[in-house]
Amino acid sequence: MRVNVAVLAKAQGFGDDFDSLQRLRRGRGVTGPDDLSYLSDYVKRQVLHIERDTESELRRGLDNLKQLIDKSPPHERELLRLCFNINRAFGNFNWLERAENFTIDHEWIGSSRNVRHRTDLALLQLLMRTRPAAEFEPVPAADGNAITASDGSAVSALTFFTEDYVRNSSRFTASWEAAHAVDMCGFGHNRMAVAYSAEIGRILKSGGRVRVLMQDPEGQAVLEANRRSSTPKASPGSVRHQHRSGIATFHAIRSAAGATAGSLQLRAYDIMPPFTAYLFNPDDETAHAYIWFWSWRQPSSWRPGFFLPRSTDPLWYERFRSQFEAMWDDDDTQEIADRGQP
Repeated sequence: MRVNVAVLAKAQGFGDDFDSLQRLRRGRGVTGPDDLSYLSDYVKRQVLHIERDTESELRRGLDNLKQLIDKSPPHERELLRLCFNINRAFGNFNWLERAENFTIDHEWIGSSRNVRHRTDLALLQLLMRTRPAAEFEPVPAADGNAITASDGSAVSALTFFTEDYVRNSSRFTASWEAAHAVDMCGFGHNRMAVAYSAEIGRILKSGGRVRVLMQDPEGQAVLEANRRSSTPKASPGSVRHQHRSGIATFHAIRSAAGATAGSLQLRAYDIMPPFTAYLFNPDDETAHAYIWFWSWRQPSSWRPGFFLPRSTDPLWYERFRSQFEAMWDDDDTQEIADRGQP
């Protein structure tokens, strides 16, 4: 089940801005700098740094858009280039034709509808990265997989810390696709909630269960988390707004799925969580988890992450699962009500 990305954009507070970027890709894409003059004020001024609709500033804004695309995570970059079609990189075709051609050249993506949906998700996440409290460039310039020991042999930790938090593995994606229950704990889950909105919606719609532990937007720990992030200069208000947007996004997904209130449970804690964890089908024999540790002012892609199956690592799987349950049931952990739904 796909959740309309426009609904997610509205939950994130980007409804008009997302729509203006969608309009920019229509037809044959960006024909020149003048096309940017029709963007929303936020996109022009805060995203592309266009203060006035002069020729020079619009041209600079187009250069800034190219840089934003180039700095996007690899799995989003090509979709954004397809979307805007700057300099006719994907031919002189309209948007639907470009998506169809992309499908033919990239059979793994499935269908042109999937291309359009993934592109919309990439557009929204591009906007999300421009927030003052967001991580502008979550992927480091150097590829962590290229690190080797001083003697030239492979660093052994690379065989364990194989799960990238930004460039998610095919194994992680497959876990979402097969899940009927997911437990999540971490900071705000904003990016993951948007990226896997379709999978979360499918779980809820089919009678599954999703439990989410996140930082309290009104607490103090979110400010401490911001100080540790790779973009620690955001104002307290911006940090809190970003976490509130995550809550609104989860509620929007449940509403779009038409699921019962109990299928999605959100709780907030005012702590620095010791790790981020996603536990899939946690009560089953096939239960498994993905664990990421936090880093000090480094891009999210550098967070050490690993895969933990219950079948082969029962001790450590149960240890991390028990940590989730302890935080979930803690007296200071508060339930987050969905005020927009019965």
